[in-house]
Amino acid sequence: MSEMVQDQRKAYRHTLALDTEVHCHESSQQAMFRCRTENIGIGGTFLPASGILLEKAVDVELVFHFPATPTPMEYRIQAQVVRISDAGAGLRFSPLNRERQRQFRRFLLEAKVAARH
Repeated sequence: MSEMVQDQRKAYRHTLALDTEVHCHESSQQAMFRCRTENIGIGGTFLPASGILLEKAVDVELVFHFPATPTPMEYRIQAQVVRISDAGAGLRFSPLNRERQRQFRRFLLEAKVAARH
């Protein structure tokens, strides 16, 4: 379930389905919708096509949820839509400082481990 995906990205992405809220706050496109990630890494994520209401270059806030036990996990991160295709949308995360990078890596690791069980 954690197959690595890489093409022209700077960082690996792992196949991991996370429940995701996408919040668009730009004046041209104010909306919130829910979907699941197809793959995710420290640099970005891909959201499959079903229900994608995004345009290229739109800034969004993503809220990832993972129903871990005993405590559900949540992580918020800013991103920009960098690619739209028939398959879905590719998003690049806004730069993170070292502490936020460490927190995000830990969130991804815990979500991957929990997904295996």
